[in-house]
Amino acid sequence: MTKKQKRKLCQLQLNEIKTSDDPTKLSCSFVIFDFDVSHNNAVISKNVALEAASTIINKPIVAKYYEVDELNTSTDALGTHEAYLDTDKHGELEVKRDTVPIGVFTSEGYITEIETPEGKKEVLAADAILWSSRFKDACELLLEWYGRGININTSCEILYSNYNMQDGIEHLQSPIYFEGHAILNSEKRGEHDIVLPAYDSSKLLSFNEIQQFERLVAQAATRQNNEEGEKMNKFRKVFELSHSDVRTLLYNQLDPTLDKESASYIADVYDTYFIVNVYSWSDENSYDKYFKFNYTRTGDTVSIDFDSKTEVFMTRNWEEVVPEPIQTQLNQKDEQIKDLTKQVNQINKNKVEIEQQFNTASEKLVQLNSEVEQLKPYKEKHEKTLFEQKLNEKNEFYKAKFEALNAEDKFSTEEVQNLIHASINLGEEGEKAVLQLNTMLVDLVSVPVETNTTIREFSSKRENLIPNDDSFESRFSQ
Repeated sequence: MTKKQKRKLCQLQLNEIKTSDDPTKLSCSFVIFDFDVSHNNAVISKNVALEAASTIINKPIVAKYYEVDELNTSTDALGTHEAYLDTDKHGELEVKRDTVPIGVFTSEGYITEIETPEGKKEVLAADAILWSSRFKDACELLLEWYGRGININTSCEILYSNYNMQDGIEHLQSPIYFEGHAILNSEKRGEHDIVLPAYDSSKLLSFNEIQQFERLVAQAATRQNNEEGEKMNKFRKVFELSHSDVRTLLYNQLDPTLDKESASYIADVYDTYFIVNVYSWSDENSYDKYFKFNYTRTGDTVSIDFDSKTEVFMTRNWEEVVPEPIQTQLNQKDEQIKDLTKQVNQINKNKVEIEQQFNTASEKLVQLNSEVEQLKPYKEKHEKTLFEQKLNEKNEFYKAKFEALNAEDKFSTEEVQNLIHASINLGEEGEKAVLQLNTMLVDLVSVPVETNTTIREFSSKRENLIPNDDSFESRFSQ
């Protein structure tokens, strides 16, 4: 809660313009606000709004009208709050506005329903009249905008003293007083840009009247506080607009580091840094500069790296107009890019299908591996049985061979047993073991030594054994 009275700018929308037989006035109605949380994290409940609704009647509707540059051209426009810092007749600083009243609210605020893209919504509205005969040009501009369906932006100032902060949202409490309403420029006309209402994003606020308005109030508040001390409690402060939770946290760390005769306005906030406009009205060191600060965010807390402070400036570029033939080529390239994008999307789709098939196959493979693991003990048991069977057969075979050679002791040696085990294996190792066993068996075979015995036999006759006649006839005639 605070005892300082604050001023808040709220968005109004020109809801309806009614025809009248009275040529001096133009009847209309405004939608002031709904009861949801606004873009600047503030909310006015329906009950609080109803209590304050009676204060809107007879409050002025103001505007700053800029005449046409040339006759019969669409160069006329409206302005902003046109706020500036000046002194009153007592020499005290105050915020003044270069606007004039062009109408007045004729009813208290009331609750009504409007159609929105999300459906019906309850809002606070009020009726008003514009003095069309005295401010003919300004009213004709409003009628033109209304007839063309252009949303007419307005801004409402609310004075309040009490509020509660809940979860980073400011809940305004009674009493609340409506003070005044400015119609803002709602279309770019000539050199006059659109003035966005207070509810728009903070990035766009740097291009409308809100930033300058807050600067003037901050300067006046600081100077008056330095000069008059406790009189500061009577000054009406403008509540900061369109500050998100992050902005509020950044302000809470940044503002205490500034001099008394300086103030800040955060223009842009990014994920890791923000841009702030720091301005000083000190007589010895006045400046208006933009700086970049890095910061980190953890949950609901932020930490500014003040050592990263760097002065920056905004730039804009002038781009060349693309000739029509080149634009045609660019359009063709865009079509090619679209076709290639479709192909890439199809490839990605096929990739997803293949990945799904691969995942299915992988799941089946994992399942089969699991089943193999379950059968592994049975496989090992079967292989062990076969091994023992082959080993027994080999043992019986070679045991018989060694016993036949009376080499039972040799058979029982570790060398022979290892070779018998190795002979079971397939491949080169088994073949070598069999060869060595057979070689052993061959070496164990003993061959008897042969004895040469000469047999002599004497003839009982001693005669000439060689015949006298060795002819063919003598040999075969007998």
